Amino acid sequence: MATLSLRMRDDLKAKAQELASKQGVSLNSYINATLAATIAQSETLAMMGDRLSNVDREKLHARVLKFMSKTQTGTEPTPAEIERAVSGE
Repeated sequence: MATLSLRMRDDLKAKAQELASKQGVSLNSYINATLAATIAQSETLAMMGDRLSNVDREKLHARVLKFMSKTQTGTEPTPAEIERAVSGE
């Protein structure tokens, strides 16, 4: 594992420390998780951009609208209901 010396503004450190504290983790863990999430988001966007580069955007938009028109309003299932559905009970 690499060690990194990081300089940041005092106010930014204080805000990051507060967020880390609210999540019950160290500042180091918070920074690592935030950086990992940012990298994952960037990689996902790049992958989706590659996959969609040759897609007809109008047809894709029509497919999404068709799918969304079939959704139904209602309450979200509880975790227990999801677990029962997954386990086949």
